[in-house]
Amino acid sequence: MISGWWRGSTIAPMVFEGYCNTELVCEWIEQLLLPELLPGQIIIIDNASFHPKERIKKLLAKAGCEVLFLPAYSPDLNKIEKFWARLKNYVNLSSG
Repeated sequence: MISGWWRGSTIAPMVFEGYCNTELVCEWIEQLLLPELLPGQIIIIDNASFHPKERIKKLLAKAGCEVLFLPAYSPDLNKIEKFWARLKNYVNLSSG
């Protein structure tokens, strides 16, 4: 699952099977995230290898937004990582 996190809630969720890659991230941004954004918003993205920095900057600039990339491996700065950890824990507890 890919999603954004804004004001304590997920936005633009996308469920997929398999691994996340550059094409999937860009498709998510174009199809689901961009329609949710307002001009002037700053989007914070982690530094995963499949996040193509220049391509993402161009996509978000279309919506009048800026992007900031977090330092490599910084889960403490990335609020959505805490959401994913809780969701993963819930799924693990529910499945058995």
